[in-house]
Amino acid sequence: MNGTIETAAGTRFYLDTNIFIEVFEGRGPLSERLAQLLTAVESNGRQRFVTSELVLAELLVKPFVLQREDLIQTYDNWTISNSYLEVVPVVRDVLRDAAALRAKDRSLKLPDAIHLTTARGTGCRYFLTRDKKIKSQYGVEILDATQENVQAVLSKVHGK
Repeated sequence: MNGTIETAAGTRFYLDTNIFIEVFEGRGPLSERLAQLLTAVESNGRQRFVTSELVLAELLVKPFVLQREDLIQTYDNWTISNSYLEVVPVVRDVLRDAAALRAKDRSLKLPDAIHLTTARGTGCRYFLTRDKKIKSQYGVEILDATQENVQAVLSKVHGK
């Protein structure tokens, strides 16, 4: 991401699947910063996170393999829309837009295309991800979830 990260009231951030994995399964400074960011957005109500229902299917694979009922329950509970997280269903228009996006970029995987078109369709300015293969396209700025970028967003959310 180049340039300044804007977090005015109403700014929407799309959360890719790997962000949830980092928060709930990761260990270390990045996981802690992301958890702080989620908490800050929840408490201030000025910004909003968005994700797709597709994220649930992606999140649950490893917990099912490992028979981690605790993690299955966490993901089931966390991927429900609330005051700071909007969980958007995968609808026909998203699937059509995802196919059109993939037609332009054949290297883009279908889940990523669904996430990108959902982000665009819900008015997200930023797409927060750890996936280095996803490029800024389709009207959404990719925000690499590095410790520095997450700290910059966190500082802005706190008004610093």
